[in-house]
Amino acid sequence: MEKFSKWRDQGTGIQPFLHPVPARSEQQGLKRLLNAAKKYVVGPVVAAVRVALLGALAVVDAATATVGGALGVVPSVRRGWARCTRALWARIALLVLGFYRIDAKTVSLQRGRRSANGKKTPSTDGGVRSGDIVVANHVSYVDVLYLVAKYTPVFVEIDNATMFARPITPWRAIRAPARATPALLQATEARPLKSITEEARAKRLGPVVVFPENATSNGRALLQLLPVFGEFGNLDEKTNIHVVGFKYPFQSFSPAYSVGNQAAHLFGLCCQVYNSLTVRMLASDEAPRVAESPMFCDSDAEPVDLDDAVADRLLHLTRLRLTKMSAMDKRDFLAFYYKRTKGYGSTGSSAKTSSGGPPTI
Repeated sequence: MEKFSKWRDQGTGIQPFLHPVPARSEQQGLKRLLNAAKKYVVGPVVAAVRVALLGALAVVDAATATVGGALGVVPSVRRGWARCTRALWARIALLVLGFYRIDAKTVSLQRGRRSANGKKTPSTDGGVRSGDIVVANHVSYVDVLYLVAKYTPVFVEIDNATMFARPITPWRAIRAPARATPALLQATEARPLKSITEEARAKRLGPVVVFPENATSNGRALLQLLPVFGEFGNLDEKTNIHVVGFKYPFQSFSPAYSVGNQAAHLFGLCCQVYNSLTVRMLASDEAPRVAESPMFCDSDAEPVDLDDAVADRLLHLTRLRLTKMSAMDKRDFLAFYYKRTKGYGSTGSSAKTSSGGPPTI
């Protein structure tokens, strides 16, 4: 769309914000007819049932979370309760949404790496512990559901100026893609990431998830990554960094969500018979280490720029290109989009388009 050409990355030619659609050649003939039947006949019936089930899961999650709050005096008990309840509800929610099988693997970026005895070394995830940091690209609210099901983590929002963060609930993290990224956080809320990881470790709250793009893309490319680890106050030497990449292969409707009415997108997602998600986690021994940063590395060792190292790993893991578009560019895009489509303005709330769905590319 020419009216959104301002937000097409000049270096790659990619528009990272508009909702992706399959190529026209993939929607011809009988396949196009079947897609129409699925979208307007079978899909709405299936979606209505799924939305009702998701509503029931939300109620159950709220009830079990209330019970879990009463167990807060014993961290290990609270953590075990969360792993047994919220993680389970998230797994069921993914199943209800049509993610019957998720292609998740731990991979190595070093081809044919071998140990000292010449045998091929298997990739390992090294175990993700409370207080560790999980760095991932952000494509959809489905990312959040997967991470809750896998780790029951702590999610954070990042201040675009100070690089400090504030913890948010999983529900807020799910709703965050429907809102414009805050340009700045309240000074009383933003904290060094180190204090959040230390608290998560002490109280066994799970790993801390950082989305360095600070906004969702449409899955076609990566947005500019914030230099989170360039702020020394964010560095915790006891924290391990884990890098995770998300991709959503699709044929007719993409699970990626970056713009438009979130309820409409969810309904469209529920209309699908099945959906696909590919998750790649970098082998733990190939992930950047905080101990290698300029703040902690030995005097005779060459320091590693953690932000550059994370970006490099994430690019190779997802096999996506890096654009120069940032979360602030997306904020401007959403303001323009909602104004043009007569939505709710630039407040960051999800808005309906004139056609009831997100703009597409």
